[in-house]
Amino acid sequence: MEHKINRQNVIVKASLVGIVVNIFLVIIKAILGMIAGSIAILLDALNNLTDVVSSVVTIVGLFFASKKPDKDHPLGHGRFEYISAGIVAIIIIYAGITAAKEAFEKLLDPTETVYSIYTIIMLVATIITKFILGSYVKNRGEKYSSSALVASGLDAINDACVSCTVLLSAILYIFAHVQIDAVVGLLISVLIIRAGIELLIDDLKDIIGRSPEREFTDSIKELIREDESVIDVHDLMLHNYGPQRFLGSVVVDIDANMSADEIDRMSHRIKDAVLEKYDVILNGIGICSMNSEHHDMRLEITRRLEHIDHIIQVHGIHIDEEKKSVDLDLIIDFDDKYPDLTLDHALMHLTEAFPDYTFKIHKDSDI
Repeated sequence: MEHKINRQNVIVKASLVGIVVNIFLVIIKAILGMIAGSIAILLDALNNLTDVVSSVVTIVGLFFASKKPDKDHPLGHGRFEYISAGIVAIIIIYAGITAAKEAFEKLLDPTETVYSIYTIIMLVATIITKFILGSYVKNRGEKYSSSALVASGLDAINDACVSCTVLLSAILYIFAHVQIDAVVGLLISVLIIRAGIELLIDDLKDIIGRSPEREFTDSIKELIREDESVIDVHDLMLHNYGPQRFLGSVVVDIDANMSADEIDRMSHRIKDAVLEKYDVILNGIGICSMNSEHHDMRLEITRRLEHIDHIIQVHGIHIDEEKKSVDLDLIIDFDDKYPDLTLDHALMHLTEAFPDYTFKIHKDSDI
């Protein structure tokens, strides 16, 4: 709970810093744009104004996401952060479309701009400020798994790059008397729209259901393997209910001679350890019993199958000596275009190696 509160405080603080800095930049750029008669600078100010709105949306989204679970939402409201990140992206796209319209009108009906050395100095200062702000916000978002904050940070960094084109426009006008203000404004709008679309697509991946980071799932499995009763771990399923909010299940291989009481104590140890270290709730722990006398046969089955293309892992091998039957699970790569053929290939290998046994292979997903 303390970690969640700290995360919320960090996100709110970073968003408030963004709001203050961007309001300052909007005022400076708006004044510079009106004095110089530059559509590019004015659109750059509009771009910063969308960042203010984005930061406000991020804070509002965090407020709703941090609400306690209730009857209608027993797993909390964490996914609201994904909605707020999507709103940020839509705001950016809308600002880009509005900017494109203004720049196109300026391109059809150009007016002369008046840049000065003072304008260049102020633009350089705003670019540096924006880049520092973007890096700060993005790093906070990555560290505390806030997609909305990452989106705001990336947008700020993009804004700094966009402002460089405005700076180039001013330099060309002062030293070469080349007028490209409207063209730069149109370029800015295109870049804004592109950034918004990329952020929206990335956020939709979270809403649809993105796979957890492999490093994260592997570390959870390693923690479970540390339990003295666990032989191996597989089939870890994590369901995302917001940033850093996971509900899941896992299957562990154990000695077939363990009692129900021992299994119950082991399950509680695993659940408590994973919750304490990773804040992940394991609501189910499946059991796969292993008989030590079949150890060599399991190793041979694994050895024969793992060299087959697209087979990532072999696990859950259960051998019934009386029925001469073997059940096992295979994880097949998502890139395999013909998974059924891969299963047939695996079955052929096993039947040739162990003709006295019948095999039942279950296909698992690489989650």
